[in-house]
Amino acid sequence: HSTPPATGPRPLWLMNEPRALDSIRALTLLRGPERIESGWWDGADMRRDYYIARAPDAALWWVFEQLDPPGGWYVHGFFG
Repeated sequence: HSTPPATGPRPLWLMNEPRALDSIRALTLLRGPERIESGWWDGADMRRDYYIARAPDAALWWVFEQLDPPGGWYVHGFFG
């Protein structure tokens, strides 16, 4: 009997490509971080901390902080 890995809620709509955010000051981080790492097996390492954030218009966004250089914050999806 194996236990599936714990995962957080996922948005209903994912963007094809994450969009860089100039700032997260206008967002309220509600839940997170949830660390997602991949690519270590093929040399394309990626480390991101994902959060659920509330935008000024009360929409819920799935945002992440890129932990590897060059870093930065991005929106990756939206909750319905």
